[in-house]
Amino acid sequence: MQSRVRELLGEHSTRVIDVYKKGNPGASPSGIYFLIASDNRYGAPVMKIAERRAALGKGPVFLYYFRWESPVDGGRLKSPHTIEIPFAFDNIRESRLTSTSPDAQALADKVSAAWIAFARSGDPNTSRLPKWAAFNAKDRPTMVFNNESRVENDPLREQRVAMFSALNLA
Repeated sequence: MQSRVRELLGEHSTRVIDVYKKGNPGASPSGIYFLIASDNRYGAPVMKIAERRAALGKGPVFLYYFRWESPVDGGRLKSPHTIEIPFAFDNIRESRLTSTSPDAQALADKVSAAWIAFARSGDPNTSRLPKWAAFNAKDRPTMVFNNESRVENDPLREQRVAMFSALNLA
């Protein structure tokens, strides 16, 4: 794991690994690697895009973090990239990652309602979820989707700061 993270982040790898281990106690080395690789490729760049779009002031920006974990393979896959798609389009029965979960439909009802509201008005707020504030770089409000969804300010702060530094996105 350390050598693979070093390939991604070079001299920053030890610091980033330490931060991710602290933020994800009990995670296996492969779990830590996949969290780091995912944030390297997707998470950190998306957070930076949200910052930049919000700074433009052309319209509200809404950031989310999808934490729901697939039960497939005994939960080994956790919450893989694109897992939110069957929830957003309310077709969880069609995805092998979601079709066997008894909890998935309740979350799909909430997520798809938010996507529809956003498509209609540019605002994802519905009565099915907590009030979702528009993103700003100071507070960084983020909808954390899971069986119990909530809005958190900067939910991955330490990981974000470490990854931004490693990727020179600060």
